[in-house]
Amino acid sequence: MYMRLHFCLILSALALFTDSNRLAAQSSLWVAPENSVAYVLQEGEVVQYDFRQGTKSVLRQYLWVAVDSFPTLSDDDALIRLGPPYVFTSEDTTLFTFAGSGVVFGMGSGPSKLPIRLDNTFYSGYNFDCFRAVYDRTLYSYGGSGFWSRSPALIYFDTDLKEWERIVPEGVLPEDFAMLWSVEKAPGVYITSSFPDPDVAPNTTQHEVFQINLANGTSEFQGYFSLALDDSPHEYNFIGHIGSRFLLEVDKRLYVGDVLENEMRQVQGMIAGTGSFNGFEGVIISGKNVALIYSASTMSNPSVRIRKLSLDELWAQSVDSGQPIYVTRSKFLYTKYTTEFLVVLLAVLFLITFLVRYNLAQPGIERQFVQSLNAPERRLLRFLILLPFGQTATIRDIDAILDTADKSWENQRKIRSKSIQVINSKSEQMMGYLELIQRIPHPDDKRERTYQINPEHKTSATTMLRYI
Repeated sequence: MYMRLHFCLILSALALFTDSNRLAAQSSLWVAPENSVAYVLQEGEVVQYDFRQGTKSVLRQYLWVAVDSFPTLSDDDALIRLGPPYVFTSEDTTLFTFAGSGVVFGMGSGPSKLPIRLDNTFYSGYNFDCFRAVYDRTLYSYGGSGFWSRSPALIYFDTDLKEWERIVPEGVLPEDFAMLWSVEKAPGVYITSSFPDPDVAPNTTQHEVFQINLANGTSEFQGYFSLALDDSPHEYNFIGHIGSRFLLEVDKRLYVGDVLENEMRQVQGMIAGTGSFNGFEGVIISGKNVALIYSASTMSNPSVRIRKLSLDELWAQSVDSGQPIYVTRSKFLYTKYTTEFLVVLLAVLFLITFLVRYNLAQPGIERQFVQSLNAPERRLLRFLILLPFGQTATIRDIDAILDTADKSWENQRKIRSKSIQVINSKSEQMMGYLELIQRIPHPDDKRERTYQINPEHKTSATTMLRYI
């Protein structure tokens, strides 16, 4: 009877986790680093809940002392389905959910309360690194990685059925999404960053940042996580968030991000314990506070130091990292491909310069070329340029233009050959036109030939007509 009453109280606590009279209050989340083990602060003590063993322990001096036990999963189920916990805390309720499964435990306030399992689900294995949030009395989950792929499902925990049910979103949510970090911008509105994984999500290459609105199931692309833009390998560990600020460990350094200001700050004065509390040292987020915990490592110094701070105090203890949380797509492209942009820009400038100089210089060169020809040579050039594409001039046409009708056949041949040679030689020297006038032999009679402007230069040669 007592257990049934206790279970009903836990369900009521889950339903009231974000009650309507507190919807404006933002929630807090702490992500534990170890599978099946979560820690909470209770009346100034650090309490460990081991969901695989079903034990509650308290940190006394530097040792864990078991003080109570509670029902949990069977050994095989616990091993498979209890990944790193997501711990949501409010004034009177603590929720424990686990990456990689749908297992949910709830716990009321007070040191005598113990976790009680709330779900009847049995699925596991497809939502590691999923996005989880509590909004409007409901626990949501989205995305995450599985053994072979990433899940696109948006689901919520139904407290009546004690099952996770799928939601069809009104809008389009990010594809191949797995969470690196998340933070609550406003009630039901979250900013979250994904992380790329070429093995299961080859289309994701950058840490993309999205705004997810749980109220209407929509998302909006915000930009790219700035600390990951240098392409260097980094170690990221998401610790959790309180309202619009989140904690992230990057390469053993603790950072605080504020999405309302789009600002990343690095916490100063921390040599160790910069990640989530691991049973010895680290950070715990509990309600609206942050606890920095350090344990002694020797028998001669059996002590535990707990430093409890508000997030404002931790923010004041940090310095600007010089980088925003995320940058827009345009700034990302400029930052990411600066070298390529400069090369393309220089190439474009060079091409523009070349074309301008060419267009300015070419008319003068063409004028000089035409003026260097005698009158018959200019008439011949004009005639050939004006010939339609596909038509050629005969030997008789050339002789008539050069006015050699009264000459002997041999003189006609010499004058014709010299005129064409002069035009071709000068055009090559002055304008780079190789073989401006082409001789086309007759296929049956080698004595016959026709003439035309080289098709490669036909279009550009027409500009010379203004000087002939």
